Amino acid sequence: MTDAQFLDAVVLGQITPGPVVQTVAVVGHAAVGLTSPLLAALVVFAPSFAFVLIGGPHLDRLRGNQRVQAFLTGAGAAAIGAIAGSTVALTRALSHPGQGVVLALALCWLLVFRRGVVTALAGAGILGVLLTVIGWV
Repeated sequence: MTDAQFLDAVVLGQITPGPVVQTVAVVGHAAVGLTSPLLAALVVFAPSFAFVLIGGPHLDRLRGNQRVQAFLTGAGAAAIGAIAGSTVALTRALSHPGQGVVLALALCWLLVFRRGVVTALAGAGILGVLLTVIGWV
């Protein structure tokens, strides 16, 4: 799977209901073909379902456990690192500098000005359309 195909899968997943399901299905299809999306979804979601079914009855006891809290703190940091790492790879797959400008402005909107995600997405979409209309993207 190329960086551009992965970027398309992530974008498709984010604009449709059930983003993870959509992304997993597209990646599975790109990796193997038509039979793979269902298998990919099963492999991705089975551990979560098993964890909930097995761990659910023990949640109250685990909630106060220091080791569990330490694990969750580390897992949260690892998730943020994974997202940041994939952001770098996806940014390299951008095909035009104008896309990078839109991304940078959206990041500033979110991180510097502490504005909402919905307005960042709407603004990035409008700016992307305007840049395309004037021929810059």
